[in-house]
Amino acid sequence: MATETQCSSPTNAPIDDNNGLLSATVIAGLKNLGTTLTAVISKTLIANSLKLTLHPDAIIAPVPEIYATNAASAKQSEYAVVTLYSVATKHGWSSITLRQQLEALDLNASAVDELTRVYEDNRKDLVLRQLQLGHNFPHITDVQWRIVCDVKSSTSDRSSGAPHFNINLGHYRQSSGERVTDVEFVCNAEELQSLVNRLKDIERHCNQVAIT
Repeated sequence: MATETQCSSPTNAPIDDNNGLLSATVIAGLKNLGTTLTAVISKTLIANSLKLTLHPDAIIAPVPEIYATNAASAKQSEYAVVTLYSVATKHGWSSITLRQQLEALDLNASAVDELTRVYEDNRKDLVLRQLQLGHNFPHITDVQWRIVCDVKSSTSDRSSGAPHFNINLGHYRQSSGERVTDVEFVCNAEELQSLVNRLKDIERHCNQVAIT
């Protein structure tokens, strides 16, 4: 049986910024670069986001200075850059197309330059990573979690004392029984509760669709 492969060839045509490929959250995160976050921090964040994109299963050493000034904006921007590179790679954007997309969003000029440069320099590795992943969503069947408590660090005498949750979503290979990590993230109690509520909303919606 013939199958259709979703593989777009690189294009230099302008991309419509209303096509839904980038969400409002992603766009807001990209707009933080070079504005809410300084040019130096933005450059470090983009480099770190590239590592997260290419090696999502690896343990990437944290870069504390990224989050020191505005942790919320930095996390949003980190997510935005990872998403941007994933979308650009999946849809076969050239570096010119990527620049046109970013300029259409009216981003900071230095951020556009850095995002485009990093994408162009690492595009081959990004494509190889995309080929390894394929186009199918992971089938998550297992959840592991642990609580991480914020304690006094060597660089600061202050500590919020607030616990954070390390969530690991994965599945088991049918052939070997080996557990594979698909997604791993850290969140606080409020963010975890928000996630749980959204999952419950999805469950209710699915039940309603099934009934009708």
